[in-house]
Amino acid sequence: MMSQNLLGWIFLLLIVFGTFLVCKKYPKTKNFLFVALFLRSFCVILDQYFLTLLGSTGDAFGFEKKAFFYSQEFGLKIILDIFQLDSYFISGLISIFYTLLDRSVMMAKMFSVGFGTAAVFLIYHLTRIIWGSRTALKAGWFAALFPSLILYSAIILREVYVLFFLTYALIGCVSFIDKNKFVDFIKSIFGFFIAALFHGPMILGLFIFLMYVFFKILKQNNYFLRFKKKNIYLIFLLPVILTPIITFFLGYYSIPKIGNIKNFGDFTDKNKTNIQSIKERIIWKIEKATRSSNNNDSGAGYPSWTKPKDTIEIIYLTPVKMFYFLYAPFPWDIKRFKHLIGLFDAILYIYLSFCILRNRKILYKNPKTYFLIMILMTYIFVYSFGVGNFGSAIRHRLKFIGIFIAIAAPRIAKIKFSKSKVRIKK
Repeated sequence: MMSQNLLGWIFLLLIVFGTFLVCKKYPKTKNFLFVALFLRSFCVILDQYFLTLLGSTGDAFGFEKKAFFYSQEFGLKIILDIFQLDSYFISGLISIFYTLLDRSVMMAKMFSVGFGTAAVFLIYHLTRIIWGSRTALKAGWFAALFPSLILYSAIILREVYVLFFLTYALIGCVSFIDKNKFVDFIKSIFGFFIAALFHGPMILGLFIFLMYVFFKILKQNNYFLRFKKKNIYLIFLLPVILTPIITFFLGYYSIPKIGNIKNFGDFTDKNKTNIQSIKERIIWKIEKATRSSNNNDSGAGYPSWTKPKDTIEIIYLTPVKMFYFLYAPFPWDIKRFKHLIGLFDAILYIYLSFCILRNRKILYKNPKTYFLIMILMTYIFVYSFGVGNFGSAIRHRLKFIGIFIAIAAPRIAKIKFSKSKVRIKK
């Protein structure tokens, strides 16, 4: 056990060294990055030696156990099949280190610390591209101190990995919108692709980006009614841009958790009941998701009235489910003491939403923030159908907390500490 924990401490030192290098290049990030690193690594130490963190059992335990199984069963051969692991891509990655070094739960948690701290920096960087360094500092501090982001950066779950690569992709997107550099286009595709390996529906962000680029090219060239001869190559480029979307709708590949356009409305549940219509599948999915954590009245499940029974209810309950996904639990949903943690998390999302609403006119006029709002609303819409309890909602909405913070950053209050008093500036 000592040698296994030693691996965790070694990787912590490597993360500290990497953070130092980043801070040396970007001196303004020094304070909030080292605070972020300290809080996350401190939580790992607490979880490893003194107490069990909330969320460190369940899926986190399952991912680590699967990683050990992969290392014992397949060794380095797992690399050949790593892109086929769907939900267990994170386990495949960790298993490579288990094979090369040794099984170390603390080391696996330190991977989360590293990606979680790096995600804080990327949120700062994304905000800096849009609003400048002063506003970015507020975003960096907010991300560094965001409670659920601290928690999930200290346990073995996919959220911080997804957040890191999604934010990296979005940096490429907004940079491309601003400067039209091909390298930024490639960065965005890479980021979305890796994020989707951890959780399939994240690829939908790439679809939105490709459609945005498609219509941007059309608009810039007067929809090819009148265009310069030197831009004729764009006519042939447009179908290439839409290839991932076209091939999905033609049924050439499936998206994990969503499926394939051909089999979307035809599958069999565990009770061997064949569900053929799209409407029935949506209702079945919501019914399955709307459950308590322990399948009883003291769990975290959404109210039963949020489950639609027909097409009309699917339509008018969609905004309700989106609202619940973002802001649950509400006070009337609190059944256990630990639900109060979820309530505090929801209050922070309400605050960020309030900051966004206050700045809405500027956001819609800025092409970069307008694009981010499109991406954010797409994810909220899709994930609201697959989530039916606020325990899962807290995890899933964290995947795009970077978008929330970057958009809301100009209106986030700035707290200044002095010897005599604490001042809050808006």
